[in-house]
Amino acid sequence: MEKARIGFAREIARKLLKDNGIKRPPVDLKTILNKKGYTYLEMDNFMDNIDAIFLNKDDRIYAAVNAKHHIHRQRFSLAHELGHILLRHNLMYYESLVSLDNPPTEKLHTPTESSFEVEANAFAGELLVPLDMLKMEFKKTKDLQEISRIFVVSKEVIGIAISNHMNSLY
Repeated sequence: MEKARIGFAREIARKLLKDNGIKRPPVDLKTILNKKGYTYLEMDNFMDNIDAIFLNKDDRIYAAVNAKHHIHRQRFSLAHELGHILLRHNLMYYESLVSLDNPPTEKLHTPTESSFEVEANAFAGELLVPLDMLKMEFKKTKDLQEISRIFVVSKEVIGIAISNHMNSLY
C-alpha cells in the first residue's frame, strides 16, 4: 500500500479555500462546486450505504449526495469525493457501471485504495474545518457542540480536527 500524502491533501484543500476567497466558516461547498463547474444534486434514490458520488451525464458532471443523510454527513461525503477528484485519484473505473438513473448499490472502493481514502478524508477535514479558521473559533470557545454548529460538521469531525492539530491549538 502506498503511503498517504496527508500534508499534500491538506495543502490542496487550503489552496481551494484561498482560490474561492473563503475565510470564515462554514465553508460553502455549493459555491465551490459551482465555480469548479459541477452541478449539485440531492438524490433520494441512493441506497443508505451510498453517501456521495460525482457522475458524468450529458457532458455535465454532477456532485450527487444522498438526500436521506444528515447535512453533516452530506457535507463531509461531498468534500471527501471532491478530494478524490482534486487529488487525482483514479477511481473512475466504475463510471460506466453507474449513472444518475442507475446509482451504485454498494461502496465501490477496493482495499488497495485505502491510502486514497486517508488522503480524501484529510482533504475533507481541512476543507470543512481549516486549521486557521479552527484556531480562530477555538480561541472563542472550547465547546465542541458550538464549534460543530459554526462549521456545520459533526462533533466527530471537530474532534478529529482538534486532535490532528492539537499542537497548533494549545
